[in-house]
Amino acid sequence: MADKESLELLKKDIKELLQRIVDQDDFECSIADEAIEKLNSLKLTKMAAAAAAAAAAAAAAAPVESGGDSGRKALVMPDEFRCPISGELMEDPVLLKTGQTYDRPFINKWFNKGHNTCPRTNEVLHDMTLTPNRSLRSMILKWCIDNKLELPKLTYEETVAHATESHLDELLNQLLSSSLSDQKLAAKELRQIAKWNHEFRSLFAKLPDSIERLLHPISVDHVNLHPDLQEDLITTVLNISLSGDNKKRLVENQLVLSLLIQSLQYGSSEAKANAAAAIFSLSLYQENKIAIGNAGAIKHLVGLLDEGHPVVMRDAASAIFTLCTASANKEKAVSSGVVVSVLRNITEGVLVDELVSVLALLSNNMKAISIMCKLNAVSCMLRVIRESTSQGVKENCISILDTISSTYRSKLKEIQEDENANGMISKLSRNGNSRAKRKATSVLEKLQRAGSITHTA
Repeated sequence: MADKESLELLKKDIKELLQRIVDQDDFECSIADEAIEKLNSLKLTKMAAAAAAAAAAAAAAAPVESGGDSGRKALVMPDEFRCPISGELMEDPVLLKTGQTYDRPFINKWFNKGHNTCPRTNEVLHDMTLTPNRSLRSMILKWCIDNKLELPKLTYEETVAHATESHLDELLNQLLSSSLSDQKLAAKELRQIAKWNHEFRSLFAKLPDSIERLLHPISVDHVNLHPDLQEDLITTVLNISLSGDNKKRLVENQLVLSLLIQSLQYGSSEAKANAAAAIFSLSLYQENKIAIGNAGAIKHLVGLLDEGHPVVMRDAASAIFTLCTASANKEKAVSSGVVVSVLRNITEGVLVDELVSVLALLSNNMKAISIMCKLNAVSCMLRVIRESTSQGVKENCISILDTISSTYRSKLKEIQEDENANGMISKLSRNGNSRAKRKATSVLEKLQRAGSITHTA
């Protein structure tokens, strides 16, 4: 955040803090600490700006790299971005009480070896507290983005250090910035910290307007303008939805479901998968299921079953299954063509375990059973029973056959012919799990009553 506006805001904050120190005879030490941190940020901002200007000048004068892309010039890293210990680009810069900045893993190694001094100044440290240098990290991330480099990722240990309410508030406010690069930096860090730190996720429930601020950069009208920003923010929604405190609040915010549905329709594969996973997570809260169904998410989840991307399809299937545990959503799923898509994929051997579960869940819906019969579900289920090694899959298949044979007795002939040829239902009645045995026995009794076959149980 090295633009002119941010610099002026930083100066204003410093001025106010210093004025409080001057005006108060007994000012709090925390005010002095905050002023020192702001002054360090100002210093680093000025140094980085000068370094960036020098780097740009050096890059312009540098010779073209041999053996590389035509016309590409050597990239010069500002010295302020290098860790004084490792000499490499800092991933998580932290400040010592001496005002020197180091990369967290390397200064920790220094301390773990028994040192109690600042490596650069040799000053003895009576307080070895490490303070995240967020201003410098923001500048490093911006430099990486500007030069199309892979962004440094936070480790679990580092996310703990960043998981504070004040830092969350700071990042959310950064998303309100008019600077796209600032928004992308904040979104990237929010995604990383929320992925690993459950305490950070729970903070969203405590801060006012946190969800609105989080999603501000991708309004419904602009959700697809910046795919990388969309991916990071939708993934952050997924990560914070893992906290029970956030599930109800997220669904009650109409913007959340609107943006998740937009991502299901038009997002990248990653955005689609994570939007589907977020809906699955949110639907684990019973009261959310109907709201999500009424918002129109189900038909778009069903559409993803024909996406062809296995991760997207698996996340969509999980979300559909969980939503359809609410009876009101089954009709919506069936009307959206879920039976057609599920049977097509099962026939092609795609996500058989997951999709057979969906089909079994829908088998108490008369419209779904009617569609299954028209689409040769009986032969499909019999084939899966023969080929699958999963007892759970076999159980679901025989459950579907039991329901079909109870409703459409004309299908008993097809079941009979397969049983005469392969005897799989008889085997399942002996060797399946307890529910599969019951369902298989039920089917065999229907066949026996119909005089179709004679079997030995």
